Amino acid sequence: MNAKPTRETKFPTGTLVFGLILVVVAVVSLSNTLFDWTLDTPLFFISLIALAGIVMIVSGIASAMKRGNRDDELPPPANPNY
Repeated sequence: MNAKPTRETKFPTGTLVFGLILVVVAVVSLSNTLFDWTLDTPLFFISLIALAGIVMIVSGIASAMKRGNRDDELPPPANPNY
């Protein structure tokens, strides 16, 4: 019988946001090349980084709210014989 309490793993939001940034940059660069349209590069990157920051702030708030709800519960004992 495994009596170890399970440790909750944190979702890697930063990794997900960074990956999404790379995918968006790649798709926009590819579509810019294929369809030959102009792009205001500084505005694009400012908007992209601002959106990524908003996503990370919302994720942090959601995580804090979830953690606040868990603090009300008593943790399981480390040894089930107690």
